[in-house]
Amino acid sequence: MYSWRITKYNPLNRDEYGFYKDNNEWTSYTDFDTKIDKSEYLETEQKYIDSIFYFMEDLGIEAVYLSDFEGETDELEHILPISSNQELSLQGIKEIAMLTLREVVWCKLTLQGKFFVHFGYDYYMYIGAYKDCPKAKMKIEKSGLFIENYTSPYLG
Repeated sequence: MYSWRITKYNPLNRDEYGFYKDNNEWTSYTDFDTKIDKSEYLETEQKYIDSIFYFMEDLGIEAVYLSDFEGETDELEHILPISSNQELSLQGIKEIAMLTLREVVWCKLTLQGKFFVHFGYDYYMYIGAYKDCPKAKMKIEKSGLFIENYTSPYLG
């Protein structure tokens, strides 16, 4: 399985241990009005969501399954009905990715043996696929995000 880390963080700004050196960088939805304005946040959030779709397009996938969900489903039922191992359409993926990036919920998106999306702390996202996806990687780089070969710390 191929695996990548997708972030807004330039790898050139990492120290020899892989830690990001720019302490002024925003790392969370909660940084609104202190380190980032709404339009910049929404643009970046959309790039992350688009990244998921670029991989799905490269792989010919139209739906994934929700797994390892953490959050209060009662508060979200009006937005997106949520259940464990639920199949998500493209719209469902967009909505759950947005809620996860905004730290309202946490989850993994999977398609057994073919594809996964894991969301990490500090606005990190990990994607895995059963094959290399050069078109998706190129689109992500053109968007201004960074993609690095990296094993997800959320496997297992």
